[in-house]
Amino acid sequence: MGFVQGLRVDQTLDIRGLPRAPAYAAAVARLAAMPEHDTLELYLDEGEPLNTIPFGLRAEGHEILVSEPANPGVRLLIRKRELLP
Repeated sequence: MGFVQGLRVDQTLDIRGLPRAPAYAAAVARLAAMPEHDTLELYLDEGEPLNTIPFGLRAEGHEILVSEPANPGVRLLIRKRELLP
């Protein structure tokens, strides 16, 4: 666990280099295993993964706190949230 830009990072997952579907599945599985309100540091590729994965995670109720370039790819900080029933 560490702090980045004043935000606590509870876990890190690097899905760069994976095709979009397995990358998304890995991110969802990691978030599902985390306690609510924990923060996941996620590294992903630009292009299709960046155009789809953050939107899917938001649709599942998670909050994107930071999106910034990482060399290569993009770094996201995602706060786990549960969807209301």
